[in-house]
Amino acid sequence: MATSERKARELRQREEMLLDTALEMLEKDGFATMTMDKLARRSEYSKGTIYNHFASKEDLLTALCLRGFDIQLQLYRSTRDFEGTSREKMLALYYGYYLYARQHPTLFMCVLSGQSPNVIEKTSPERIAMRRQKEREVAAICDRVVAEALVNGDIPADRERIVGELTFANWAIAFGTTALLLAAEQAYSIARLDQTSSLLTNAGLVMDGIGWHPLSDSWDYRQSWSRIQSFFGA
Repeated sequence: MATSERKARELRQREEMLLDTALEMLEKDGFATMTMDKLARRSEYSKGTIYNHFASKEDLLTALCLRGFDIQLQLYRSTRDFEGTSREKMLALYYGYYLYARQHPTLFMCVLSGQSPNVIEKTSPERIAMRRQKEREVAAICDRVVAEALVNGDIPADRERIVGELTFANWAIAFGTTALLLAAEQAYSIARLDQTSSLLTNAGLVMDGIGWHPLSDSWDYRQSWSRIQSFFGA
């Protein structure tokens, strides 16, 4: 038993090392030019050894997606200790997502590029299943905040049948704003903004549109944002 446990641990450690190396390569050169041959040369492991861990470079990308999801989930789960209104709790998820993207921009983009049909087709079924499970875990955390808002009456009761749609609307704003802030910060439409508060502004627009109380005209959400930043140690 001790021998099998040691081998399993060594396999995990080697896989993490390969992922670290692949991530460095992605950060430098991007996914398009990455090959298993290059990873073998860089890591000094044989291609056969690498294929023991990953069925393809797309499978490798999905493994990096899983790493990204784990970081995102860790930040999201930490918000359970954040005290505030349901809307402030959703804002805490916004900020956690932004923080994750700022600290791990390549992993942040991997999660989206990993959804392409070509990547999914060439990824092992086991990793696809793991990815789908991580996606459900992320969605469940957001859904709980929306459900709390519905129960508390913070969101009008006529919206209670569309929890998934409300979660998606908030994710769309969080992802779109964060991706643009990361990838196009020199663009005129972004450079002229106060980028530290752009995410809060966009979140406020969608939440006010949903009718998520307290509305912006009756609550100081800049103070809430500052409190959220302090919660995350930013």
